[in-house]
Amino acid sequence: MTGNKTRNLQISAAILAGGEGRRMGRTDKSCLEISGEKLISRIIRSLEGIFAETFVITRTPENHPELNVRLVGDIFAARSSLTGIHSALHHSRTEHVFVTACDSPFLNRELIAELLSRVEADDDVIIPMHCDGFYEPLCAVYSKRCLPFIEQNLQDNIFQIIRFFPEVRVRAVETEVLKLKDKALETFVNINTPDQLVRVQETVDGTKTDTDDFPLSIPRSAALKLIRKSLRPVQSSYTEVSDCAGQVATDTVCSKISLPEHDRSAMDGFAIQSRLTENASNENPVILAFSGEVRPSCPVSEKNRSGEAVRVLTGGIIPQGTDAVIPFEKVTADKCSISISRPVREGDFIRRAGSDILKGETIVKKGSVISPCDAALLAYAGIRTVPVSPLPSVAVLAVGNELCDPAKETESGLIPADNLILMKSLCARYGVKDIRIAPCANSPESISEAVQANNDCGLIVTTGGTGPGNRDFVFNSVRQAGGSPIFKGLAMHPAKSIFACKLGNSVVIGLPGPPNAVNLAFHTIINPVLSMLQAKSEISSTVSAILTEELKGGREREKLRPCLISEREGKILADPLLDRTLSPRRVMSLSNGIIILPADCGLVPKDAIVQVLRIS
Repeated sequence: MTGNKTRNLQISAAILAGGEGRRMGRTDKSCLEISGEKLISRIIRSLEGIFAETFVITRTPENHPELNVRLVGDIFAARSSLTGIHSALHHSRTEHVFVTACDSPFLNRELIAELLSRVEADDDVIIPMHCDGFYEPLCAVYSKRCLPFIEQNLQDNIFQIIRFFPEVRVRAVETEVLKLKDKALETFVNINTPDQLVRVQETVDGTKTDTDDFPLSIPRSAALKLIRKSLRPVQSSYTEVSDCAGQVATDTVCSKISLPEHDRSAMDGFAIQSRLTENASNENPVILAFSGEVRPSCPVSEKNRSGEAVRVLTGGIIPQGTDAVIPFEKVTADKCSISISRPVREGDFIRRAGSDILKGETIVKKGSVISPCDAALLAYAGIRTVPVSPLPSVAVLAVGNELCDPAKETESGLIPADNLILMKSLCARYGVKDIRIAPCANSPESISEAVQANNDCGLIVTTGGTGPGNRDFVFNSVRQAGGSPIFKGLAMHPAKSIFACKLGNSVVIGLPGPPNAVNLAFHTIINPVLSMLQAKSEISSTVSAILTEELKGGREREKLRPCLISEREGKILADPLLDRTLSPRRVMSLSNGIIILPADCGLVPKDAIVQVLRIS
């Protein structure tokens, strides 16, 4: 039946068929037909000979009079997958139960056997896990020891399956291993909508025609090029110089004058002719008479007619006939003369005309972010308005029925959508001011409506609802809302399930749900797109760093790894934070950079030079 580890274990299989089928028009999905065969019958046939027993969890046994398996009902009234798992364990005649859904048309017997081969008697959950951290809870094995923890969560209205995992022993099986048995991981495909049913039927019947011409699983660099190509040209607008800092210049701005316009004093002192002090010393000080005073507000002063000294304040225009300034504290002064006891050099304490900026010199370049110092220099040069690109508006939707508004009191059984706070804070850090955030139910109708309601934003970002199997529904929902695909899937780990669509004047980018993947995707995909929307000349740049620990790259895909960047003895170091005691969230909070390993780079040794993206 299975490998050596489970040779003496009896394992049952339970098929969950008690869902409402809301996205299928409240149809009993187990009764759907593929090539004339009921979906539930197809799944039972897929599991024949593998398990000690196969039984079905259903609330409508009358719909299945033809099935020659045991039909049992739910114990709890709430409709959820966790309720079904609880019923499977309650009714099982064996200690361990393999749980699957009634809408999985492509169960692969070899993949299931591989999963079962890893079950040990003291395991409580044996579950496939994708490289982005997502589990496949409806293609997993559970033990009866999970029952009390599941029951407690159901009583507390907590329906997310993985919430009880910390209480039991979980063995995760990486899907990269399972791919050896099911290359496309079709085992995890689920039918949730009529459109998906049609696609599955066409695939099984051999009538499917691929009319989509958008690329799949492409490199990140290629994805960014496609997004840039899909954007409309940035429209320039003028803003007051007092408000331009932090915005992107849409044209190069040069100074129309030299600054300062005249030679000016850098200190409060006396403007003099330096040649008159050549022989000055303590024993033979030079005595110069002075007359008049030049203030910063004075117009161009007349020529120094006395030929000796003129009192001048900081910023005052240097009088003609003088070529240096000696500070007040460097002279001995009486009512009409000063005593100088050391030579003064030509040019001392004078800010020469044009020393700050020359006429025609560039202050800000097209595509550059205007810094506070740039803004001050623009104002100093007499420029009152500056051509800039409008700041983009961003909408962020966190998809999931289990999510709630993080700014409100958490309802029982729901989880605050922390991705909304993460994305809003990151966008704000990089200059975006108009940011809308909201949780969104994971139904096609809700997603389509939410996307359409925000199509006045330059960028719409969704988190969650992407990936293999039953999680991959946001993409189709965006298409139903009128989105035109740009690409689907990246050759990148994590967050390989990212997609992008064009919707009117908006770009919609779908991200996975784990916050660590969202954080990495923001810096490598979302922030570059924000830069494009502002017509920045530089999208992102990396620096070279020395790797402090060996790190394994990805096969056929770029690998991103959060890291801690530090400097030692003039060298930049990148620590990949591989300490297993650090949770993904902890790693995320500690990191200030991202190591970017190219596809198929293999094992990168310690002390190798890698490229890192600094994140602030």
